[in-house]
Amino acid sequence: MQLPATPHAAPRQPPKLRQARFEDFAQIARLEDKHNLISLPKQDWSRVWLDSPLWPRLGEKWPIGWVLEDEHGNIVGTHGNIPGLHSFRGQSLITATGRGCVVTPEYRGLALWLLDEFLNQGGVDLFFYNTVNIHGTGVVAPLCPRCPLGDWQAASFWVTAYHGFALTALKMKGVPLPHILAPAAAAALRLKHALTAAALPPPAQGIDVAFSDHFDDRFDVFWRELVSQNADKLLAVRDLPTLNWHYAIPLRAGKIWILTASRAGSLRAFCVLKREDQPPGFQGLTRIRLVDFQTLEPDRDLLPTLLRPALARCSVERIHVLEHMGCDLPRMRSFDRLAPHRRKLQSWKYYYKAADPALEAELANPQVWDPSTYDGDATID
Repeated sequence: MQLPATPHAAPRQPPKLRQARFEDFAQIARLEDKHNLISLPKQDWSRVWLDSPLWPRLGEKWPIGWVLEDEHGNIVGTHGNIPGLHSFRGQSLITATGRGCVVTPEYRGLALWLLDEFLNQGGVDLFFYNTVNIHGTGVVAPLCPRCPLGDWQAASFWVTAYHGFALTALKMKGVPLPHILAPAAAAALRLKHALTAAALPPPAQGIDVAFSDHFDDRFDVFWRELVSQNADKLLAVRDLPTLNWHYAIPLRAGKIWILTASRAGSLRAFCVLKREDQPPGFQGLTRIRLVDFQTLEPDRDLLPTLLRPALARCSVERIHVLEHMGCDLPRMRSFDRLAPHRRKLQSWKYYYKAADPALEAELANPQVWDPSTYDGDATID
């Protein structure tokens, strides 16, 4: 969610609110670009909805979002609406994820109008926001509870390319002669890691680890067992059609790494990493994020076995940072324990709201959650 930081004077006439249409793409893209949101190409933007496994079931009645339109027909605010499915206690829950909420400064006070439409639409069991920035927090936080499991205002990370990271950090801090100082700073950082960082444990015995560039039928089998093992957990659906849709755009762009852990040919765990380099203002910082990790062997931590080749590949490809956003999650404890660094984010990222008060009361219990960045729209483009 993106809102301008500085309010402007109120306009003379209020805008009208209506459902967004696919033909609004050009205006919505211009608005997103103006406020530093990532705009997708038109064909990718529409496929977020049209390629969804839920679209044949929901398409005729599902709003792709809402827009605010001024008296001249210009779109001055927008809020996307992405359909999804979660599994919880044997039931399928229809979910809606808020995406790309942006309002021009002079209409900023009407952002709540868009949120009200989103949170009060019919046919939805559960609502998510998991990309809330510092300007959106004041709008979302009074209406939606925080995800009760994990610290979604923190990230833990490894530095995986010392010289590039040091050079970028020096530039960001405005240090003079960064190219001259970077080798010494990189050497100091490397030495500190060697002396203080926890070592990765040996690879798990009997486990075959491999990179894959696509999802296959094994993930359907995996999903059925995952649901069976975690019937009382709220889980975003990860069957094969949903994974192929959810990651389609970054997969086509070559931004996704899929790492699998198999035993005797049976998929036992996997993780997905997504390339998310920082924008130009961050002086060229390159980054990949671990956005999802799932396992069928909860009593045996397979995450470090998957992290080992991921870290090695980052070093070979000179990616500066391998990061995970959302600390203190039970499934991710070894990442937080082994990663040498932790940083504070500007805002709490993950909020939710249930349409049924009884479901919302259940979800106040952190024990029923298994959240990840995969849950909303943070990894869909």
